[in-house]
Amino acid sequence: MNLRQIEAFRSVMRLGSMTAAAEALYTSQPNVSRLIAQLELSTGLSLFKRAGVRLIPTQEGQAFFQEVERAYVGMDSLRLSAKNIRNLGTGRLRVAAVPSTGLSMIPRALKAFTDSRPELTVSLHVNSSQTVEQWVKSQFCDIGLVVHPGDVSSEQSELLAMVPAVCVLPVSHPLAEREHITFTDLEGETFVSLCHGDGTRALVDGLFEQAGVERVMAVEAQYSAINCEMVALGMGITLAHPLVARDYQHRDIVIRPFKPDILFPTYVIWPAAHARTRLAEEFVETLKDFYENVLGVSRER
Repeated sequence: MNLRQIEAFRSVMRLGSMTAAAEALYTSQPNVSRLIAQLELSTGLSLFKRAGVRLIPTQEGQAFFQEVERAYVGMDSLRLSAKNIRNLGTGRLRVAAVPSTGLSMIPRALKAFTDSRPELTVSLHVNSSQTVEQWVKSQFCDIGLVVHPGDVSSEQSELLAMVPAVCVLPVSHPLAEREHITFTDLEGETFVSLCHGDGTRALVDGLFEQAGVERVMAVEAQYSAINCEMVALGMGITLAHPLVARDYQHRDIVIRPFKPDILFPTYVIWPAAHARTRLAEEFVETLKDFYENVLGVSRER
């Protein structure tokens, strides 16, 4: 059994006659007939019944055709993958991210990235920093986006951007009238915080301690998005990534700049150098453009 015999059989099944199959394969009808006979001999199957000039597929022929079609679906997938690899380095992009970026910024950047690459397959996986690091190290994901690079070498991490936090307040809060919010403004205020163990929580707590400002730490949650929802419900005030806060502008909140700046870093984590793909590198360039054009910040900030 060889590929030429399979092509002849598939053409006859799809087109309904040896004559049409011969035309599609740029060969003669006797040659197609010979290829079918050779295929029947090599497989031990009776693929067609002859009724005059007509060919009627047998049950064995129908069953074999289904298997042939499955194989050709795989071949078509390989052709598409080869095209994507030739053009972009790979046909699939797998991104891992912590919630602060994975639930807000990354989907927007992926939309911009895939608009010009309609045949690209992307997957976004959101989890903790430690899990993101493991996914990238094991090459389950092509890149990771985290707030703190953790146990990653300098060669495998890159500072993408430093984004100033914004203060999110209930619309009815007295501080909502201010043009910007400072550390001392939050003295004694109920603060909606990220959970202990989060790198951003540790950063914010440390800065408030340095400023000598005590907040009422009565409410905390795992994600900044949940914190913004709690603020909308009047449960306190929070500091958040500006993109996360913007997603809640339709709720009863007010977003104000916080002074002095509290900068939230975002790092790209790469796998080993030999495992980097051109597609992932191009996506990181899209992320940099996104930060500069949408948020007005860059990694040099």
